[in-house]
Amino acid sequence: MRPVVLVDLDDTLIPDVSAARAAISLVLQEFSLHEDVDAVLAAARETWRANAYRGHREVERVSSWEALWADFTVLPEIAEALSGHAVTVWRAACPGADAEALNRAYVRQRSQLVVPFVGAVAALDRLAEGHSLWLATDGCRSLQREKLRRSGFDDRFERIFVSGEVGRPKGSPEFAEALIKALDGREVCLLAGDSSTDLALAAAGGWPAVHICGDVPCAEPGRHSVDFAGVPAFCRC
Repeated sequence: MRPVVLVDLDDTLIPDVSAARAAISLVLQEFSLHEDVDAVLAAARETWRANAYRGHREVERVSSWEALWADFTVLPEIAEALSGHAVTVWRAACPGADAEALNRAYVRQRSQLVVPFVGAVAALDRLAEGHSLWLATDGCRSLQREKLRRSGFDDRFERIFVSGEVGRPKGSPEFAEALIKALDGREVCLLAGDSSTDLALAAAGGWPAVHICGDVPCAEPGRHSVDFAGVPAFCRC
């Protein structure tokens, strides 16, 4: 069988943090509000941290900015507890504004920004010529699979592992064990991702890693690429 390439999603194949900031900025402009993007993100962090259900296995790896547009209604165990979370954030961040309208606008703007990084599609095509592509991502099932659908990546991977579905954080030994079991002895060529969580997963599984670092000099040991477009060059299969 062909060797496997494990790939991260957020800030590896598609923008995450930068897209969240851009979407917030567009919403503030749309409603002619003078609040700062950082103030909205601070309200999102404070509200998310205060939620008693944030540690639930389905959402424990959901960031505060992702919780602003995640569809929690498909998670029956916690849907009611998380209902209205995003509206609460917008109400706290922009007092006096229509929080419901801001929420709808953010979901719309953020959804439109789910687009692959330049070169990501071509890199996946190159890797797929000799490998099976598997995705490993942190987050809740509804949001991560919606990102895959919107980016056009939903049919690009042989296997998809989402921490909310696995029930363990991506960088944990338990998540690595789930992958090892699924691999059933298959070789892993490399794991590509941007975060320390990706490096932890690679270490737990004993797999070579390529760290996506951007233009910022990286102090992490190992192999590095500015973006995912450069990852195929590290394949030695």
